Amino acid sequence: MAEAAFSEDGKYYSLITQDGRLRIWDTETNVLKQEYTPDLHLTSPPSCLQWISVTSNTSPTKGVRRKSFSGVETQCIALGTASGKILIYSVSEAQIETVLTDKNNAIHSKVQSLDWHRKYGLFSCTSDSHVWEWDLQSSCVRHKYNIHVYSKNKQGNKISAIRIVPHNQNTPAKFLISSSWQIRLWRLIDSEATLIKCLGHNAAPRALLTVATVNNSSWLIEGSQTERLLSFWDVTITEENLPQENSEESTPCKKQRKKSLTSATVPVPTYNFVLEDAPRIIDVELKVENGATRLSLAAATRSGVVHYYGHLLNGASHKPVKPSVTIQVTTEDAQPLPLQCVQLPKTGDLLIGYCSGPGVVFEKVIPDLKTKTQVLIRGDKSKEDKNEVVPKENDQITYVEPLGGVSRKRGNVGGKVEVTMESRLSNLSLDVKSRSKTAVNQNLTKLLIQGLHSRDKNLILTVLQRNDPAVAHNTISSLPVNYIPALLEQLTDMATRKTSQCSSVCTWLCAVLQCHSASLLATSPHQSEHLTKLLAIFTQRRSNLCQLLSLKGRLDLTSCRRLAPEGDSHTLLQYEDSSSDEDVPPEGYESDSRQSWDDGDTD
Repeated sequence: MAEAAFSEDGKYYSLITQDGRLRIWDTETNVLKQEYTPDLHLTSPPSCLQWISVTSNTSPTKGVRRKSFSGVETQCIALGTASGKILIYSVSEAQIETVLTDKNNAIHSKVQSLDWHRKYGLFSCTSDSHVWEWDLQSSCVRHKYNIHVYSKNKQGNKISAIRIVPHNQNTPAKFLISSSWQIRLWRLIDSEATLIKCLGHNAAPRALLTVATVNNSSWLIEGSQTERLLSFWDVTITEENLPQENSEESTPCKKQRKKSLTSATVPVPTYNFVLEDAPRIIDVELKVENGATRLSLAAATRSGVVHYYGHLLNGASHKPVKPSVTIQVTTEDAQPLPLQCVQLPKTGDLLIGYCSGPGVVFEKVIPDLKTKTQVLIRGDKSKEDKNEVVPKENDQITYVEPLGGVSRKRGNVGGKVEVTMESRLSNLSLDVKSRSKTAVNQNLTKLLIQGLHSRDKNLILTVLQRNDPAVAHNTISSLPVNYIPALLEQLTDMATRKTSQCSSVCTWLCAVLQCHSASLLATSPHQSEHLTKLLAIFTQRRSNLCQLLSLKGRLDLTSCRRLAPEGDSHTLLQYEDSSSDEDVPPEGYESDSRQSWDDGDTD
């Protein structure tokens, strides 16, 4: 199942993102040319893609003399979806031209793999182990083939990839390779599939298949996401693989079948190529030089490197073939830039693509076969231009940092570096909290727009149940005005439900009033009905709040008294009266006024 691929001429590179969007880069200018989001890309996302060429016949308009029009080939991308449909995306028009579906609505399974050939057309394989042959002119199914093999291992029987095997035989039959737990070669003719032979085993749920041809020979390169080997198989179609003239296949009896199974030999690949990690994308090219066939193979791995193999096909070999050179890309400060893709153009060099910041940078490289590891140092040229060069002074070199003017002096060998660790850390100026979250808000806005457009409750609740004022404000601020009435309708429905949803409604409604208050004031009376309903709902909930709180308090007091044990009663306040004549002497009650009165009598 291919999720990324180059066009046939290598001018474009296409990729399906994790959220179901199609991105197309121009490899000559390193510019993201197009980004397309299919309808229902979250509920029925694209699962695979395949570059194809579609011939469109131009028809004359009315009133114009009829002329002969020749077909014009345009580059398109076939997108297989999880619902079984195939979308034909035109790169020149930047839109979906055709949707391939079955007239009988018999396709409901996920499209696992696609393959296209100029001579044989477009083929697709679904998760129910059926292969569909499509007619691009009429946008309908031409043939349906069942390539399911009954086995106890049901999970291993799922087809993960298919490839068309070209041939020069005089027969209307078409040959196809399928990859499940075992690689098989099929003959397809008149909606019937016949198994010709089985190749090696593949335990991975996903496989990478590539077919290369030279003269009358066909070769298959197979890899998987769990193996660090690329197997090289000979899949040349001979006369033995053609159907019989009377279309009668000899059916062996039980004894013959049992004997053939016991004496069968295990197929072995012609070559095995060693990888550093599991492959991500592979490309192969075969050329005939001085009577010998030369193989050029390039593979980009998950570890972010590219292996290049140059090998002469001079007989089978059981010894694994090591890469001729391994290409890596790093920055000046030894930060690796992972390689994502590779292609073998006809010019003899390599077209590689590596991640640099948020985008992908493409570059043509000539493999250096004199060394085993070729390291390319790349970086941001704008930062390099800011560096200032200072001449030598007293056999010391002064380096000026581009970020803060902190200089460091390095003398001869054995000298000390005068820059402290605090200065280096302050130069980094990394603040995790200050990172922008615009990408997340844009994704939420697109998700909300799609949910409001398709009225999908699950998508709408996924966004509106986020009770975060900052997220709500950033999402609503980029929401188009024409979606505000639909949003208010959904908020009105949520306000009548649970308290948690009503709390989220308050957060999102405040964001709507802050960002789109002007548009709400200018709305028509029909659209203002949602605001009236919201006001009535919140007024009703506020009027019942006091009664509910009073009832809850009464219930809490009652339940506490019932649950409290009887013997656990203790005195909260104890009062003792100690005002008696025996305890307190009379002198303690004489006041200053009595003493002053006696003094008056003496005078």
